Amino acid sequence: MFQVTDAAKDELKTILEARALPEGRYLKLAVKPEWTGPGDFGVVIDAEKGGEVFYEHEGIVVLAVDPGLAENLERSVFDFKQTPQGAGFTLDVY
Repeated sequence: MFQVTDAAKDELKTILEARALPEGRYLKLAVKPEWTGPGDFGVVIDAEKGGEVFYEHEGIVVLAVDPGLAENLERSVFDFKQTPQGAGFTLDVY
């Protein structure tokens, strides 16, 4: 099962608290071609399209993942890490 760590959920909740998203919009894990930024993945704001897997933290939906992507990342871990070089989300794919 695709795993979202507590550290990632905490950071996503912090982002959501800083930005008021319109109703029906979620932070969503995106990969190319949907993700056009640097790296292989990112988090975007998107509307529900149906079938997404939702991850909650403290009663709030903090992340949506397309069902096909969640299936392809079945044994993967989405995390937030702080290092001396900086902080950011990581996606460990197994």
